[in-house]
Amino acid sequence: EAGHSLCVCNYAIPSAYKDNFKSVFNKDFRNYGSSKNEGSYNAAAGFEYNILSSIDFEDILLLKGIYERFEPDCIVGCSFYPSFIASKLAAYFENSGMRKPFWADLFGHVMAEAQARAFSDGDDGCLFHYWNSEYSIISTADIFSCVSGRQGYALAGELGAAGRLNKYSSGYEFAVTVPCGMPSEEFVHAKNVIRGKNGITGSDFVVLWTGGYNTWTDVETLFEGLENAMKANPSVKFVSTGGEIPEQDLKTYPRFLSMIEKSPYRDNFIMKGWIDGQDVPNYYFEADVGINIDKDIYEVKLGSKNRILDWMRAGLAVLSSNVCELTDIMQSRSIGYTFRPGDPVDLTRIILKLASNRQMLKETAARAKKYGLLHFSFDITAAPLLKWAKCPSFAPDYKKERKIILDGQEAFKNLQLISLNQQEMIRQKDERIRELEARLHKNPVYRFGAYLRAVSVKTVRKK
Repeated sequence: EAGHSLCVCNYAIPSAYKDNFKSVFNKDFRNYGSSKNEGSYNAAAGFEYNILSSIDFEDILLLKGIYERFEPDCIVGCSFYPSFIASKLAAYFENSGMRKPFWADLFGHVMAEAQARAFSDGDDGCLFHYWNSEYSIISTADIFSCVSGRQGYALAGELGAAGRLNKYSSGYEFAVTVPCGMPSEEFVHAKNVIRGKNGITGSDFVVLWTGGYNTWTDVETLFEGLENAMKANPSVKFVSTGGEIPEQDLKTYPRFLSMIEKSPYRDNFIMKGWIDGQDVPNYYFEADVGINIDKDIYEVKLGSKNRILDWMRAGLAVLSSNVCELTDIMQSRSIGYTFRPGDPVDLTRIILKLASNRQMLKETAARAKKYGLLHFSFDITAAPLLKWAKCPSFAPDYKKERKIILDGQEAFKNLQLISLNQQEMIRQKDERIRELEARLHKNPVYRFGAYLRAVSVKTVRKK
């Protein structure tokens, strides 16, 4: 809408697509609905939109071809993993004169995520993988966006360790905050999904969960708080859509299900699992409150929650453990309800309080929706990116000597570049071989020789 030309390269997360998914290369986003691949999208303005399989998304030479054809003025990495791939692409063009300013969006603090995963797996083996990827980004990008102000300070610490806080960059703002955003479009209640189904009546108090159960989800506190509330008030029902996350956490959700199975109140837990994304908003309209519950760990403290803004947008009241920056805002602005993290007694208390004050819930939800649309609309959250995109620029320390060098990381980065160069040389050599073979096959002498060989083979077979 701001008038820029866009070429988008998206990663088709394997668990969200069929195993035989083939990359979609589309020159006009508006026409994507006519593709034979599943999916239908609408856009106000057309732009190039590529949906790449995992193999293609990680193929820097394929991305290089798209990059050279499109001739961008800047690169924007959208969230951690795409920013890592973008950092490799930017590094490839570092010495060619074709490198452009690079904005890396770090949607959450990845090393805190690595810690949560290491705890869940009981294994620190993932830490190197995460740090290697993070280092590639923070040592390459010119500017960063973080999902919270808190994360911005954590990033500053990483930049210092990578030698980016130097004499050249003094006073330069490396990090800006781009929080979770809220679309302006209204959700639509298309069909009945809760009331009158699975034993839930119109008078029951429905606590709703939507989305994945990741490493930071405190299912122990969630279960105990809900079960105690159900003991005191049997009309409390818990409805859940979502489940385990194939790429990240396969343990938390099954552990929660095992707790429920042993509970005398298991019939009050309606576990839908993953459902069609288009059906999820219907649940917002029939629930009384949406619940979010997190462990009190760095990953949550530095991050945010998209699902909370979805509930606000739908006019559904929010109940959450108070750990992240967004829940702090909820509490201070009286636009939601919070409880102490890791405290099932406090959770039970607030659930029972809300169940007996439903009008208060509706009033709070209305305030939250108004506040969200005013402060978290994409017009507001995207403003820093749009400002930068008018005149993309390199960081002050771009191509400057950095005194702090992590030799191992630099060596690994150089090996990646060497590998990419070798891949390019092999590709060019293969193309040359194919060209020569094609010319040879067209040569009359070769064709006559091939004919004689074929005749000779037939003669031997007859004998």
